[in-house]
Amino acid sequence: MKAGLRRAKRGRPPKFGRPSQVVVLTLPTEVVRGLHALHPDLAWAIVTLFEKDLKSDKVTPHPQPDADLVTIAERRSLIVVNRQVFKSLPGINIIPLNGNRAFLALEPGRGMSDLELAVIDRRDDPSVEPRERKALAALRAQLRKWRHDRDLRFHARAIIVVERVTGRRARQARSYN
Repeated sequence: MKAGLRRAKRGRPPKFGRPSQVVVLTLPTEVVRGLHALHPDLAWAIVTLFEKDLKSDKVTPHPQPDADLVTIAERRSLIVVNRQVFKSLPGINIIPLNGNRAFLALEPGRGMSDLELAVIDRRDDPSVEPRERKALAALRAQLRKWRHDRDLRFHARAIIVVERVTGRRARQARSYN
């Protein structure tokens, strides 16, 4: 194998589609039976209960930063933002992931400098609310920090977003074909 080229990591994908951790638990027998009734896999049963409680606001998770690097594969990350705070960025698509998280996708031909300019332009827009303005200033500082980090390299990639057309738009699209 040539230097610098690595094979794709083989094996099973992450169990929950996100970073996970092995944990050893000792539980009462009746709790194990109850969890098995919810899901045959104990880990999935626990995650299901946790996520159900999150939706009902019974559990307060650790607050997530408004902008962060989230690892998606070995040595590769996406810039992920809180989409409840970041409403729009000129020339940048905010692609929803789950909950209030979304990743940033640049329009074709754009790069990191375009992202930084979009953040500055949005921050300087007088119609932006104070909460978003503060988050934009923090994102700008984070982008600068990441840009100066010698361990990080930025690469623009094209993504394909498939949108399901429903309702009237679907009927119109079929009538044109």
